[in-house]
Amino acid sequence: MNFSIKLFRVMGIPIELHVTFILFLAVIIGLSLINNNIFWAVIFILLFVSVVLHELGHSYVAKKYGVRIEKILLLPIGGVAMMDRIPKEGELKIGIAGPLVSFIIGIALFVISQFFDVNVDGYPLLYTLSLLNLMLGSFNLIPAFPMDGGRILRAILSKKYGYLKSTKIAANIGKSLALIMLILGLLSLNIILILVSLFVYVGADQESKMIEIEEIFRNIKARDIMTPNPVCVNPDMSIEEFLDFMLKHKYFGYPVVENGELVGCIGINNIYRKEGIVRDYMQKPVVVDENADINEILKKLVYADRIFVVEDGKLKGVISKTDVLRAMNILELKEELG
Repeated sequence: MNFSIKLFRVMGIPIELHVTFILFLAVIIGLSLINNNIFWAVIFILLFVSVVLHELGHSYVAKKYGVRIEKILLLPIGGVAMMDRIPKEGELKIGIAGPLVSFIIGIALFVISQFFDVNVDGYPLLYTLSLLNLMLGSFNLIPAFPMDGGRILRAILSKKYGYLKSTKIAANIGKSLALIMLILGLLSLNIILILVSLFVYVGADQESKMIEIEEIFRNIKARDIMTPNPVCVNPDMSIEEFLDFMLKHKYFGYPVVENGELVGCIGINNIYRKEGIVRDYMQKPVVVDENADINEILKKLVYADRIFVVEDGKLKGVISKTDVLRAMNILELKEELG
């Protein structure tokens, strides 16, 4: 299910609003109308225009390194440019680009506001927006994940300590910062600070785990973790036969093969009546080739319980989420034992 609304494209990148952003904006506008003061609604909208420009700064530099930008998603607590990867060689420049854009906007608006400003309900619009952009740039330079400063710190430290250790350092700083923010938020009953602390902690933890997985699986391909020669079913098998087949083989999902080629997949959740044959219920299979890396495998497992390894149309094996976890445990133990 898609929880975002596409607005427009910039540099070929879709700009989308998450539904929670829309709800938060509606609350801000509602409160502004109740209090007969539209300043904060206007500044909220303009601040997120600045956030889009901040993320476009990252995206512009990232595209120079061949990175594909899926979209820029706006959330109530900020924006995120969803990139297919962060190249190690360009991480420093990509990380700096966003805050640099915010500082340029902030300084430019500050200078303009000294000569000309727009008064909205008694508040100086350009001056306030300039300060918020300077704060946005400064906050993102904090050397901790998931802020831009965390990526900048990792890029600098990785030259001496390596990519994985540098990631853990920046992630641990991020988690520590998040815990301090959470305590302050609880003591002051500041809901925004509490939400930001949770966002920072989860972001830092996910970044650390993702890089750890990438490092562990660095030289591992789909062929190394797949279960070869999986049990297959024929598309013309009746559902009654298929249920007995599942009972015998104990798996919840199966590839459907016809004339030696993978034509579909079927599992226990696809069956909703006893009549018919497998072909009537089978789904389109999610496939990878034998040389797929862990990033591609994990992305595809987000949308499927299992993916199928195919070469020249022929089924070679199957990879389930359990297969990935099992391989990870073995590889971690192997690394610990040296």
